[in-house]
Amino acid sequence: MSQQLINHSQDLKRLRDEGYEIEVRGGYLLIHHIPFVNQIKQIQYGTLVTTLHNIQDHVISFIGDNPCDVNGEFITAIQHNNANAVLNNEITVNRSFSNKPAGGYPNYYEKVKRYTDIISAPAKYLDPLVTEKTFKVIADSANETVFQYIDTNSSRSNIEMINTKLEGQKIAIIGLGGTGAYILDMVAKTPVKEIHLFDGDSFDQHNAFRSPGAASMNDLSEGPRKVVYYQKLYSNMHKFIHVHDYYLKKENLQELDQMDYVFVCVDKNTARAIITDYLVSKGVAFSDVG
Repeated sequence: MSQQLINHSQDLKRLRDEGYEIEVRGGYLLIHHIPFVNQIKQIQYGTLVTTLHNIQDHVISFIGDNPCDVNGEFITAIQHNNANAVLNNEITVNRSFSNKPAGGYPNYYEKVKRYTDIISAPAKYLDPLVTEKTFKVIADSANETVFQYIDTNSSRSNIEMINTKLEGQKIAIIGLGGTGAYILDMVAKTPVKEIHLFDGDSFDQHNAFRSPGAASMNDLSEGPRKVVYYQKLYSNMHKFIHVHDYYLKKENLQELDQMDYVFVCVDKNTARAIITDYLVSKGVAFSDVG
């Protein structure tokens, strides 16, 4: 599924952000997990299918049995064609429905919502817990982003334009103590290109009480290095976290030359002075938060 295509459509983003299981395939929009009642009054799930080429086409297709009302009778208000149809080599539908409001559908969101409401209403009457909005996790299987799964928060929070300013940046975090670890927690949820972690310490029991999240006893018993522990944890979300299991000294400060921004989170004044002086000399932007 092309998330970039969905991101460029306000209609499709709204459906995704509200929890619909949508998929774009071969010029068609598929909306999975639509609850309906069959002829023997059982709750089933089907898939709505609509072309993405023409919003003026008010007809919508369906993969599944014919939806019924609470009495097991077909919902006559939407009946159109009950023959199988091959849309392309990947999609075969079982029937199509027709329900055109006055003036037609203004967008795909309204079209999908109207058909979903009609089809799923009997199922929701029989079981109020039934829903088409599953908020199913959407993996970034096409490697379109730096995340393991799609960021559905940005569009909901209207911060997409802010996030674009961070794309392509290489960020370094020097020191992963009680400050650096929390900075990582925030940076890992942004679309920066790379995150580089610098720290030569191990992750010990006392660190668990000043870090985001909750380390398990197994985590602590393994005695991991800080950079390895945090890379493992935050690689669950961000794909490009790089570890540097050592302290920065005069001999290796050149590793910061290619960074776009550096967070200096060390508590030793001598080390801080060496690092910040070097960053100033190279013109690398940084924050000293040690």
